[in-house]
Amino acid sequence: MKELRWRDLIVGTGDDFPQLLSRQLDETLLMVQTVLRYIDVEDAEDKERIAVEAGEREHQADVVRRELSGRLAETFVTPFDREDINELSRAIDDIADYAENTIKEIRLYEVQPDYFIHQMVSTLYEAVSVLGEAVKVLGQDREASNRHALVAKSLENRMEGLYRRAIAEFSQDMPVHYLIKMREVYRHLSNAADRVDLAANVINAIVVKKNL
Repeated sequence: MKELRWRDLIVGTGDDFPQLLSRQLDETLLMVQTVLRYIDVEDAEDKERIAVEAGEREHQADVVRRELSGRLAETFVTPFDREDINELSRAIDDIADYAENTIKEIRLYEVQPDYFIHQMVSTLYEAVSVLGEAVKVLGQDREASNRHALVAKSLENRMEGLYRRAIAEFSQDMPVHYLIKMREVYRHLSNAADRVDLAANVINAIVVKKNL
């Protein structure tokens, strides 16, 4: 972390927070990409290697989250409301956590990723990518940032539709205990989508406040 001057504590440091949020989203996108790779491979050794990599990815996302929290605590004036910055960062952190936990639950429950899991993870990847675009232009082009946030919200709606369809199409021939395990994996991905929606709402709030 770079050394702060006294002036920085008074007037803030410009683009530091958008950059940190972008880094956090970059790490989260890599985390979701790791989930995609995990559910696509068949070899057990490859799965174990990717699961370890997922833990490392989640750790890197946590490092950026802690750096942002530290900067937020020591900066007197921020480019956006500090509550919004913190809430947006926390929502992004939750997405990374839910993504890693998806791998953990697939391993623990020994479930076979199906069509809906693949579609939900792919949609989550797209949504996090769009959130990244929204944050990159948050300080320069608020209208574009808000448009990206609205796209992210539409992808969250797609995720929720996939979740409901997945539950509705459970086979009656499938053992109940296996259905419960699958539902837990679906639920984790649905929770990640909820955090996408929250992040998009925070971006919208930042844009609205800047336009006042």
